[in-house]
Amino acid sequence: MTDQPDQGATTTEAARIPILDVGPFLAGQPGAAAALAKAVAVTSADTGFLVIANHGVPQDIIDTAFAAAARFFAQEEARKLALKIGAENIGYLPYGGQTVRTSTVSKVTRPNNSESFYLVTPDAAEDRNRWPNVPGFRAEVSTYFTTMRALAHRLLPAFALALDLPADWFEADFVDPNGIVRLIQYAPQPEADDDLFGFAPHTDGSFLTLLPQSKFPGLEVRTREGEWLRPPAVPGTLVVNTGELLAHYSNDRFKPTPHRVLNRSPHIRHAMPFFYGPNRHRVVDCAPTCVSADNPPRYQPMTSFERNAVKDRLNFPHRQKPEFASESY
Repeated sequence: MTDQPDQGATTTEAARIPILDVGPFLAGQPGAAAALAKAVAVTSADTGFLVIANHGVPQDIIDTAFAAAARFFAQEEARKLALKIGAENIGYLPYGGQTVRTSTVSKVTRPNNSESFYLVTPDAAEDRNRWPNVPGFRAEVSTYFTTMRALAHRLLPAFALALDLPADWFEADFVDPNGIVRLIQYAPQPEADDDLFGFAPHTDGSFLTLLPQSKFPGLEVRTREGEWLRPPAVPGTLVVNTGELLAHYSNDRFKPTPHRVLNRSPHIRHAMPFFYGPNRHRVVDCAPTCVSADNPPRYQPMTSFERNAVKDRLNFPHRQKPEFASESY
């Protein structure tokens, strides 16, 4: 089955992509964790997307990071290419650098109509990032990264409880977690163009992805019935979606949902997804509450490092070079 980019999202349906107030949960109010887990379980088994309000991330941190991203992409191409990604997906990915060949709902033949800049953990003992010489960029984006990472970690108990696990069940796997910020600039695409997407239909390789609301619409989520929905665009909220690693832990109880980006506005569009996953060297296995004699494991135990390396070799041409084949971010 294929989905053509000129279809566009047909509706915004909050019932399928709910807006959840996580403030009581984050404040530790009695009963809030169980209530949030119940809502998370429902939407994670359906679209895998939700929108969270009262999440505690200051809007000025988000706005400042968006401005830093815009300054980076506004540079001359030569300055950006000096930081081009190589053995690891860290640094600048130019237009034409990624074709989504792993899509399960569309036969994609053209690269994404976007450019990106990847960053990994900025406060690690060994900083592997390739920082641009853009005033304020490193400090502003590092603050955004660490703030989003802290929120993502605080959300873990809700997903554990949603899977009928103890609230702290994921803690051991998320010591020194894997985090990635991908700054993305989407070119305007106001007219339909066959098989051209800002980002072709895909699922995320993360456990969770957190995404601030962009100035212009573009993100579309595919339901199980094949309809494309736009998440509610409420200022100040964050879009959260489940990824392939959570599918692994949940034995497909929470399957990730294909989503795409079509920038139909006449303006440049920016996005800053934060991808959160376990320590990339911890072995991921199906949770005990998600397997049984009638529902055996669908996945073999493996690290997220191994999972991402396989996917990256298919989607990124530069990763198909023999010297880069075994690396992952």
